[in-house]
Amino acid sequence: MPLTPRPEDGAAALLSPGVSRLLVLALVVGVTGVDVARSAGAETYTYDRRLGVVARAALAHASPKTPFRFVLRAYVRCYRDKRSFEEAYTRRSGESAGRVVAYYAGDGDVHLRNGTCRNVRAFLAGRRTVYTAGAFSILLHEALHRQGVRNERTTTCLANDAVRWGAGWLASSEAQSLRARNLAFTYTRLFAPPSYRMGKPDCLALARRKDWPAFARGGAAAER
Repeated sequence: MPLTPRPEDGAAALLSPGVSRLLVLALVVGVTGVDVARSAGAETYTYDRRLGVVARAALAHASPKTPFRFVLRAYVRCYRDKRSFEEAYTRRSGESAGRVVAYYAGDGDVHLRNGTCRNVRAFLAGRRTVYTAGAFSILLHEALHRQGVRNERTTTCLANDAVRWGAGWLASSEAQSLRARNLAFTYTRLFAPPSYRMGKPDCLALARRKDWPAFARGGAAAER
């Protein structure tokens, strides 16, 4: 995803081999927190189990014909601060993390900046804004990369659509869920780079035509 003045939310692009990143143009506002599981490197990040559970549930509800056991778990790393996130990213990719808000580098882990995690937690707690819905879409974007979806524009589209289903799983009404999805689209329109954006009508048509598994695990032909 794009960004300025500093990244804490966004949409993604393929970097060095095996690393998919998210960039943004927005300054993110952090809110609330939850209990998280400590990782071995507890001084630099924690695993937030709840974010992983909600991401998996949202993708499962976005594709009701897909057996739940086939939706891969995503283990969400929430980094302690700007420095710890950027140092970890640079070690993996050899590139600056200045515009990166989240990334997937293979295996089961997805990596989020601290402010992005706080905004996702705010979304889960019921605070629905452009920034919190955008952060939830970012989490789903990286979780979709975990499933095998690679094309960034397609991934952003599917993540925005999945915000609706995730909000519904969180007991939002249909009207509230659609509003959350539309806020995520607004975030993408305002802050994502052109290579990450798909027009809302085209995206909704795509999402109606095919569920995300059609684009996962070698489904590149479907993305062209």
